[in-house]
Amino acid sequence: MKTIFHQIALVSMILLLFTSCGCEEEEKVAKPVNYTVLLDLSDRILAPEQLDKDLKLIETTFKSFEKQARQNLVISSKDRFSIKIIPQKNSPLDVNHYENLLQLYLDETEVSVKNKSLLSLSKSLHQILQNLKKDALYGTTSKDYFGVDIWAYLHDNGAGLSKATYENKILILTDGYFDFESQAHVIQEKNQYTSTRFLNDLKTTDWKKISEDKEFGLLPIQLDKNTQWIIAGISGKKANDILQTEKITYFWNKWLKQSGVIHADFILNGSTSTMCSALQEKL
Repeated sequence: MKTIFHQIALVSMILLLFTSCGCEEEEKVAKPVNYTVLLDLSDRILAPEQLDKDLKLIETTFKSFEKQARQNLVISSKDRFSIKIIPQKNSPLDVNHYENLLQLYLDETEVSVKNKSLLSLSKSLHQILQNLKKDALYGTTSKDYFGVDIWAYLHDNGAGLSKATYENKILILTDGYFDFESQAHVIQEKNQYTSTRFLNDLKTTDWKKISEDKEFGLLPIQLDKNTQWIIAGISGKKANDILQTEKITYFWNKWLKQSGVIHADFILNGSTSTMCSALQEKL
């Protein structure tokens, strides 16, 4: 009789184990994804084909979102997609107009129109982005564009870009510089800044050792540790400084980690196909 009870208990434990594993796996598969793209429309977009690259990366991100939304029935999807344009002083661009057009929160969309809304954005996305390109290119020289304050934007909004219970993926399309026309409003605490101006003090080949000894870097903020951050388009401005992109990547990575981030990926500026392929692997 004891043997029978032992056998029943053993079978029950095995069934419980398999059931638990199945539930955990189901939860992983069912976890919705929140895709957010932050777009830097400063004078970097004057570089040949730069804005075209940005828009292709946005389309690549949307395809990932659409695929995720359709993995199960769209009507049950809670996935989210949005474009955020980092504010820029004196820009005539209607930011609210484009942000409203370029977002789809399926968790806030009526079940009866979820599929229709997804199809609508899928079909209209390319044209909306082409219209955005036309409106964003309102100047022809760098002096026509003010820099965007990435640090301030993420300080004020960064944590709020991540949504609880979601798998959060944030793509920032930028050259990586924290530049301004005037340094008057830049915050400094010892050798940490809200701009990347300290790069000018790191011109020798032992720049990394100097930066570590003097603790150069960007002033940390508070970000969600589980969100995946992808910085794409990193590009040096000084042709005679071949280590510029390495420096930018190094300090971005350091800053994100000091701000609590665990997952950070970087994509250097390159051909459209190379950048899109790299992004697809990370999404």
